[in-house]
Amino acid sequence: MNDHSLAFLKRLLATPGPSGDEVAIGRIWQREAETFADQVYANVCGSSYAVLEGRAPRVLLAGHIDEIGVMVSAIDDDGFLSFSPIGGWDPQVLVGQRVRLAGRTGDVIGVIGKKPIHQMKPDEREKASKIEDLWIDIGVASRAEAGELVRVGATGVIDAPIYDLPGGKIVSRSIDDRIGTFTVLEALRLPERDRPRATVAAVATSQEEITFADAHTAAFSFEPQVAIAVDVTFATESSERRPLAIWQCAAWRRTGAVAQFCQ
Repeated sequence: MNDHSLAFLKRLLATPGPSGDEVAIGRIWQREAETFADQVYANVCGSSYAVLEGRAPRVLLAGHIDEIGVMVSAIDDDGFLSFSPIGGWDPQVLVGQRVRLAGRTGDVIGVIGKKPIHQMKPDEREKASKIEDLWIDIGVASRAEAGELVRVGATGVIDAPIYDLPGGKIVSRSIDDRIGTFTVLEALRLPERDRPRATVAAVATSQEEITFADAHTAAFSFEPQVAIAVDVTFATESSERRPLAIWQCAAWRRTGAVAQFCQ
């Protein structure tokens, strides 16, 4: 991977974009696509398209640009924020995490708290945390103070930076599935240099973590003969010590039947 592409990937990974709130991250993806694609546009659902014009067949490359997050659902008298999950969370992961919320005038940082263990009864200590028992503390003392900073319905993500690990690896909260949106756009960049006969579109789809809806919208609006979707899967090792794939791609034709999974 060259330095330009790596810098682009890190911009994608660093920018918040929970499901339903993909505008900011979509603009970053679109600006990169505009450096080489024939057409770049977005739809009303928040998905971004980059197209290389050609003839048949029509090929669609898709990766979802949204990530899991949280949404403020209520503010209590003491200024603590209740929240709902955006996407599938293990609530145990959320305890003690810093979060970055989209505030009224800018980002608002908070910490997810719960009842401290030394105030719990013995039977409470044995129970797993539930999201309804957690709250976000943004450092204010009243509902009015909190309301000046953030509104009910505001979205947020875990406030975690990107780290480089040994062996050319990186860790980030949003690899699922920014790596997919990065991959499909980089794949589109390659045939731009040696123009294909086909018409090829890369699409950064929205709202996958909550509905899958715009993956279907993207397919219907572009009407491809062939589509390839890129997403992530679990990274682990089998008993034979063979690493399993981190990325998976599903290729399907218009019937919608999955034809191929590849590592």
